[in-house]
Amino acid sequence: MNSASGVRAFWRGETALNAELELFMLPKERRKRALGQMGREIKKQARKNVKNQRNVKGESFKERRKKRTKKGDMLSGFVKGRNIRQRTKGLSVTVDFRNAPMGKMARAHQEGQTQNMKAREMTSQQKSDWRDEPATQAQANAILRLGWASSRRRDGKRKKISRKYIMENLTKLQALGMLYKLKGNRKGKQSWQVKLPAREFFPNDTQWVKQMAHDVVINELKKGR
Repeated sequence: MNSASGVRAFWRGETALNAELELFMLPKERRKRALGQMGREIKKQARKNVKNQRNVKGESFKERRKKRTKKGDMLSGFVKGRNIRQRTKGLSVTVDFRNAPMGKMARAHQEGQTQNMKAREMTSQQKSDWRDEPATQAQANAILRLGWASSRRRDGKRKKISRKYIMENLTKLQALGMLYKLKGNRKGKQSWQVKLPAREFFPNDTQWVKQMAHDVVINELKKGR
C-alpha cells in the first residue's frame, strides 16, 4: 500500500478468511509471532528481488542509463539491515522504510518518477578549483562530439585535436567555456527532466500479501493450540 511517507506493505486481519479468524483466537504471543513472520516474509521477498535484480513479476530491472565503474546491485541500499523495518501492533503488521525520505525514494523507484532538475550556480571556490584542474575525459568527449576537431598553430598549420590534447591543455573551466561556445549557449542548460524507470522490488501487491499471510497463519495453526 502506498502512503504519503513512501511505499510500504500493510496487512490487517479480515474476517473473510477462516484462518484469519483463527489467528484472532490465538494467544497474544503466538499471534504476535505469526504477524512477525509475515513481516519477515515481505522483507525476505524484497531482498530476494534485489539480489536477483528482478521485479515482483520476475522481470529484469531496467538498466541504468549510465553504467557505473564499480559493480553494485541496484536498490541494494534499501533492503540492507535496518533500512527496511517491520512493526506489529494489535492485529496488524506494517513493513516500510527507516524514515520518510528513504520511504519517498523507495516509492520513486517502485513506481517510477519524472523529476525536474535545475542547474546550480557554480560557487567561487569551485570556479577557483576548476581554473587549476585539468579537463576531464567526459568534457573532452563532449567537446569532440560537438565538432571541435582542429586548432591553428603559430606556424599557420592546423593541428588535429585529440581527447588527450584537450585533457592536457585545457582546464575544467576552459573546457566548460568551450562547451558553452560550441553549443551556442553561454549559460548552458538551466533545467531538465530526469526519468526514473519503475523497478518494482517491494512486494506490496494486495493479493500476494493476503496469500502469504494466509499461508503463515495456516503454518502457525498446524502447531496446535
